[in-house]
Amino acid sequence: LHRRRTTTTTTTTTISENMMNKYRKKRQGGDAARMQSSVHRHAGAPSFLVDMTTTTHDNDNHNNNHNPTTSLKLESSVIDVEADDEPIHISQGAIPDSVLYDTYRDHHHPGPATTTNGDDDDSRGNHHHGDETRKRPPGESFHHHPADDSTLLPSLCGMVALALAAVLLGAVGTALGIFNAVVTESTTTTSSVGSSSAKEDDSTAPPPPTSTLERITERGYIVCGSGPAVLPGILLPTGGSSEEEEEAQYAGLELDLCRILAAAIFNGQQLTTDDDDDDKGSTTRPSRYRMVPLSYAARWQTLQNRDVDVLFRATYNMERDVYEPSAQQGFEFSFPYYIDGIAFGGVPEHVDCAVALDFNSTTDDGVVCQDTKVCVIEGTTHEEVMARLLPEEVIVRVREDLDGFPNQCNVMASESASINSEAVKLLGYTGPYKISEQRFSREPISAVTRQGDPRWSDFVEWIIQGLIFAEEEDITQSQSFRFDSTTIFGGNDTHPHPTLEKMFEHANEVRGNYGEVYNVNVESFLQRSGMNLLNKGDSPIIYSFPLGDTSIEGPQIEVASPTVKAIKARGYLSCGVSLRKGFAEFDDITHKWNGFDVELCRAIAAALFDGVDHVRYTDMPAVQRFQELEDGLVDVLARLTTHTLARDVKEPTIGQGLSFSSPYFHDGLKFGGVGSKTQCANNRDVISPDCQDLRICVLEGTTILSRVQELFRDEYIVPKLNFNEIILSLNDDEGGCNAVAGGFHDVALQSIEERGYVGDQPYTVGENVFSKDPLALTTLQSDPLWSDFVRWIFWALVYAEENGINQATASDMPSTKLFGPLRTNALYHAVNAVGNYGEIYDRNFQELVPRGGLHELNVDFGPMMRALPGIALKQQS
Repeated sequence: LHRRRTTTTTTTTTISENMMNKYRKKRQGGDAARMQSSVHRHAGAPSFLVDMTTTTHDNDNHNNNHNPTTSLKLESSVIDVEADDEPIHISQGAIPDSVLYDTYRDHHHPGPATTTNGDDDDSRGNHHHGDETRKRPPGESFHHHPADDSTLLPSLCGMVALALAAVLLGAVGTALGIFNAVVTESTTTTSSVGSSSAKEDDSTAPPPPTSTLERITERGYIVCGSGPAVLPGILLPTGGSSEEEEEAQYAGLELDLCRILAAAIFNGQQLTTDDDDDDKGSTTRPSRYRMVPLSYAARWQTLQNRDVDVLFRATYNMERDVYEPSAQQGFEFSFPYYIDGIAFGGVPEHVDCAVALDFNSTTDDGVVCQDTKVCVIEGTTHEEVMARLLPEEVIVRVREDLDGFPNQCNVMASESASINSEAVKLLGYTGPYKISEQRFSREPISAVTRQGDPRWSDFVEWIIQGLIFAEEEDITQSQSFRFDSTTIFGGNDTHPHPTLEKMFEHANEVRGNYGEVYNVNVESFLQRSGMNLLNKGDSPIIYSFPLGDTSIEGPQIEVASPTVKAIKARGYLSCGVSLRKGFAEFDDITHKWNGFDVELCRAIAAALFDGVDHVRYTDMPAVQRFQELEDGLVDVLARLTTHTLARDVKEPTIGQGLSFSSPYFHDGLKFGGVGSKTQCANNRDVISPDCQDLRICVLEGTTILSRVQELFRDEYIVPKLNFNEIILSLNDDEGGCNAVAGGFHDVALQSIEERGYVGDQPYTVGENVFSKDPLALTTLQSDPLWSDFVRWIFWALVYAEENGINQATASDMPSTKLFGPLRTNALYHAVNAVGNYGEIYDRNFQELVPRGGLHELNVDFGPMMRALPGIALKQQS
């Protein structure tokens, strides 16, 4: 049984008639964007304001030919139509019936439709009577009205009976807890109205695509959603309004991201050549991508309804990650492609009042702060922040950035990119203006995808990672050929989309690396600085993402998460670790575990068991860890696991991708050794006489081994199962190795000596670092709610340190109902059990790897752009 949740969403859609006709033609046979939210019209094109009230079941598949319980209605018999900026009043009957009906059909039945004399067949909602099709005469309502009133009462009785049955089933379902069942995109249902006919019609049809990559490939283009198109450098209309330009009417960072995704999917293609409708020849159009500006209020439902494939310009926070209330589920977020914070912009004197939170006094210049009014976009994280910060009488709620200024308000609160001076100039404002230096929130802006399709979410994530990686490696647009091919997203019988082997190369060909994309689009409006700079590994990067509205009640995790169900049933958390100095150690005398990884597991367990850290630890070899995680022998890996491309998308030993928290420790490959062998390994020297017998011990089944194999030939590498074997080999002149490869902590002198090194020659450590190894908590992708819980428990530890909360003051941690009312104090219990991130680090690592660099809190909002490892470059000959 699957939960059928019914929600009603009302949105106002501005549809350009020219665009609507264009979309109708292009979408035959596909399910392109249904323009559910604001689509900005072209200059000179009349627009119809239509109210769409949609009843949506979240396990409906919109590709199926079922009868949706949806109506397209007019709020009144008179509609305001904008044409050339002049309002025109048109009666309902004046709007062509075919236009209204085709708009309805496009929104709900995007597939091919056969028409007879201007009417639609059953795929448009008509009812079959035997072999006859009842055609809807022009002017008739969208819902079928029986011609014979005698049929009305039985129909109503049947509907009432169905409704009562649904209510009864819902009550039973609630008692059984099935309302918390996880609903995935691949779930399909048959409408209760006309279902038999639909099933018969579809009996020979291929199953509808379930993967977004499949859907995009079948459709022939990607549909990208964003916020309103009013931001210079981010997304701005270019003024194009011709038939050929209609799909390329925007410019900016987010349009380029959409083009980049399209190029990666369609083997480098952004443009295709299509025949013109008038058969006069062919024309090249940007038909591989569509950009759809959306209202902030409707964007989540639009994404959830599959009207767009990816959503840009959304702040990554806990609320949206776990349970976004308008869509009634969580979403998947990429690494931020832009990081900003709320600033105040406006009339300088009133900006100063807002920054000082002074709304009573009069300044020396005679400015009355009591007159300060701050515009903020309703339904956004900005509104939540301002509601906590400002008095209610100061706030003016608006629908979009720049609305209300300077008439309704003299200050705006938004990201600095949204209210930059160039954007204000476009409004025609020429008065004095400034943006505050202070930031009043954290706004990591990410690309968002639906839950339940990890392949697509991973694809979007790694395209963004690829752009950052390219800048790190100085791969410019003209050097895109340096990317090696990959088969990680390759097509197969289940996913017959392109092999995508050159996805990174084709993505970089569009505009170049992240720095080039930023410079072309944003630099002239907002100079690149702070968190949007590359982090080269020498500056702080520990940083928690914002929480959002934690008072929202989400699904009870004990019911909705299979993993947590199993944990609760057995009575303890099963945590996979690796015996390693500082990370996980077992005291044979006290029979207690300690270490950084151990304390992370304790924090998770305490959050689940109301402060009691019921945990059992399993020390496991690296080669077995992922299989044991998949088999359910452990619930989470806190086991020195590096977040890489292959493990994120398709870990080789289990054939599926994994979920990762933000990195809790940034490790890297270093070499240690005895005598001269340290410098042999450190300098990658196997030619000098003293270095020709170099033999390097390294743990098998690790990313460290993979990196060592890139640096040395196999004859110089000695894989070992565990570190005890490595120490034995170092102690024995005939043991097989005289150097060791590992992370900072592995090769540290203190770690090697405590493990038992007693060799005759002194042991030293090289200074070079040869890899990037961000270690993260690891869970299965198949339980996203559990992965969310683990991710945000870790970030809670960082949040605590950022806000000066320690183990003794853990009661200052915010409460949250996002994981259900039973977990209201989860964040408090985590910090109360082990303290904040800094306390955990100091207890376990300070003597071994003194805190600094990447492990410091990024309190000064320094560089954050740092790619994850795993993307390969071609070997230079």
